[in-house]
Amino acid sequence: MNVAGAAARILVVDDDPDLLALISMRLGSAGYTVAQAASGQEALDIFRVERPRVVVTDLRMDNMDGHALFDHLHAEAPSVPVIILTAHGTIPDAVAATQRGVFSFLTKPFDGRELLARIAAAIALSPPIAPERSNAAWRKDIVAADPAMDELLRTAHRLADDPQPLLLKGPRGSGKELLARAMHACSRRARQPFQVLQCGPGTDNSAAEARFVAAFDGAGTLLLDDIDQLALPLQTQLQARIGTTGLFEGRRSAVRIIATTTQSLETAAHDGRFRADLYYSFMRNMLTVPSLAARRGDIPLLVAHFAAQAGKKTAQGFSPEALALLCEAPWPGNVRQLRGIVEQALGLAVVPLVPATLVKRLLAEDNEREMAAFDDARKAFEFDYLAQLLKSTRGNVAQAARIAQRNRTEFYKLLARHNLDPAQFKQDLK
Repeated sequence: MNVAGAAARILVVDDDPDLLALISMRLGSAGYTVAQAASGQEALDIFRVERPRVVVTDLRMDNMDGHALFDHLHAEAPSVPVIILTAHGTIPDAVAATQRGVFSFLTKPFDGRELLARIAAAIALSPPIAPERSNAAWRKDIVAADPAMDELLRTAHRLADDPQPLLLKGPRGSGKELLARAMHACSRRARQPFQVLQCGPGTDNSAAEARFVAAFDGAGTLLLDDIDQLALPLQTQLQARIGTTGLFEGRRSAVRIIATTTQSLETAAHDGRFRADLYYSFMRNMLTVPSLAARRGDIPLLVAHFAAQAGKKTAQGFSPEALALLCEAPWPGNVRQLRGIVEQALGLAVVPLVPATLVKRLLAEDNEREMAAFDDARKAFEFDYLAQLLKSTRGNVAQAARIAQRNRTEFYKLLARHNLDPAQFKQDLK
């Protein structure tokens, strides 16, 4: 009977019904929950619904063989271990399979104890992520069942104790800070403080530098929010203090650094707005948090979660038509925007179920505000970007225009729109 992986679900795939039954019986007697598939396509269908911890598949099967099945599985969920069984295996096959990411390769007839040992090792690398399980309480505040989030959470759990800096990339409002807090909760630094430092405009002064240094003192995990906006002097200081272990050394202890961004650090590094060496430090570990539009299957769960948190209101839920509108909305503000709409609707409704008409009105009003906010943010970004270009090129418009990939006439129009005078940046250097 396995212990660490007790009741873990294993997907077994084989087009030989006798062997499929034999392997399933052996795994079942070892304490695993087994799902069976007689073909590669059936295995994919079952996998997408049940999300097993490990997949054990035969190599030689009609239509879709074990290698092809692995390619599909690896594309969707690269963190789920796949063990391939075959009577036709050779050493080159095994080497090629493991180089492509297959967890293990066993040749039939295989030793049952060896198979169980390989599965136990695979399960150790494929932790459960369901929030209702006691050993997955670390992610209790993350409401998700979508396969994209399943894969993200598995990888996040695996990287929680990695000492290297971690970059969380994703649109604003998608839950990057929530994920960072969850990773801190399941790491060995969970009992140490979790601190957040905003890296937005206004960080390029002595007071900001003092806050920057103080934030590391005693922190177990430090979240650098919007690191793409961190001032260059502080970027230099940060990179200087990241050693070979990837840990920023504070006064009391080593600190795990997690950073967030909504922008491309590669582009920022190419434009000179972000240190290239710091960019490479963060590229070692990067997770992308999907937008709400990319995980629409989670919207009903999130709506129910936010409604439960809202407390007693006149409305206790949403009509089917209203929920359908929520599921189809574009959500430029992501989960944060959804939460706001749900709370507004529950507060304004005067009937037990929120009607579609109210949701439609709130969505229209909120999207107008989102677009206005986006326009303001775009203008602010343009100003900061142009000012930084002029500063780095010492007011040389021709050089700045080349970096921005704009012709000089268009670049001058951009400067005029933001009331930026190149001569001022030349004078600043005198």
